[in-house]
Amino acid sequence: MRKIVILAGLMAATGSPVLAQQNGAAADAPPGAQPITRQQFIAEMDAEFVRLDGNGDGVLTEAEIAASQRAAAEREALRQNQAVFASLDSDGNGSLSPQEFARLANPDAVPIAASPILARFDRDGDNVVTLLEYRIATQGNFDAIDADRDGVVSPGEMATAGIVSN
Repeated sequence: MRKIVILAGLMAATGSPVLAQQNGAAADAPPGAQPITRQQFIAEMDAEFVRLDGNGDGVLTEAEIAASQRAAAEREALRQNQAVFASLDSDGNGSLSPQEFARLANPDAVPIAASPILARFDRDGDNVVTLLEYRIATQGNFDAIDADRDGVVSPGEMATAGIVSN
C-alpha cells in the first residue's frame, strides 16, 4: 500500500495541490488523490514558479508574488460571490428578486462595538448611559461651539467649529 502525503511548505505557500508518495496506507490522502513521483513534483513546482514569475525573467520579486496573491484572492472572491449569488437565487432564474436580494442583508457581519459610545457618554463607568449622562456629553458639544455663550449657535460659530462652511 502507498500513503499519499501532502507536502507542506512550498505547496502551502503557493497553494499548489501537488502530492508526494510514501509507503504506507492512503488514510491521509484527500479523496481522489493520486501518487506523484519526485520528477512530477519538480515539474509541477517549476510550472508554479513560471506562473508566479510575471515577467518571465527567472526571478520572483516581491511585486510578482504580491500580484499573484492578489490574483488568487480575486479569483477566490469571485468564486465566493458566485456561490452567494447561487444561494440567494432560490428560483435559479439567474437574477435576484427583491425578496431574494433582501436575504443578502446580514447584520451579524457588521462588527458591533458599543465600547466607544459607552466611553464617550458613560460618565460614572457603570456600563449604562442615563439621559443625564447623554445630555451632559451632548450639551458639552453645544457649549464648545457656542463661543459667545449666548445660548444660540450661529452659522458663523458653526463655520468656526468646522461644522458648516460660510
